[in-house]
Amino acid sequence: MNTDHRPIAILIAETDELIRMVTADMLADAGFQTIEVRTAAEAVMVLESSAIVRMLITGRSVTDDGIALAHVVDHRWPALGIIVTSGSRVDPERDLPSRARLLRKPYDFASLIREVEAVLEPVRKELSAAPILPSGVPLHTGAALSNGVGAVAAATTRPDKT
Repeated sequence: MNTDHRPIAILIAETDELIRMVTADMLADAGFQTIEVRTAAEAVMVLESSAIVRMLITGRSVTDDGIALAHVVDHRWPALGIIVTSGSRVDPERDLPSRARLLRKPYDFASLIREVEAVLEPVRKELSAAPILPSGVPLHTGAALSNGVGAVAAATTRPDKT
C-alpha cells in the first residue's frame, strides 16, 4: 500500500498515439499518475529528471527500441517496474531483462491492471516499509530552540549584523 497517498507514477513510452492515450486513460481510471512519451530517448530524459516514476510501460517497437530501453532501465533504475508490450508474433520474451514482464497486444483493462499490480507489488512493499526517519532518531518536539533546531524563519525588525 502506498502510505503517502499520492498516486504512483507510471511512464508510458509508446510510439502509437492511440495506444499511448488509451493506456494512459486506463491507468488514470485505476488511480495512477501517467507520463506519456513517444520515444526511448524521451523516456530516459524523463527518468533522469524525475524521481517520482515507479514503473515503465514501453512498446517493444517504440522509436529508439523499447527492448533496449527496458535494458537501460533495468540497469540504471533497478527499483523501477518494467512492462514491455508487444503485438508481434515473434517472441521477444527471451530478449527482455529478467525482471521485465511481457504484456501482449491487444490488451484490455483487466490484463493491463493485473500486470501493473503484479509489477508494483514489490515497489509498494518498499514504499510502505521505508521509514520516515532513520531508526534511532528521536522525534523533534520543537522545544529545543536554543540550539537553532526547530527554529522558524520569520521577518524581523532588527538589522542583520552578520
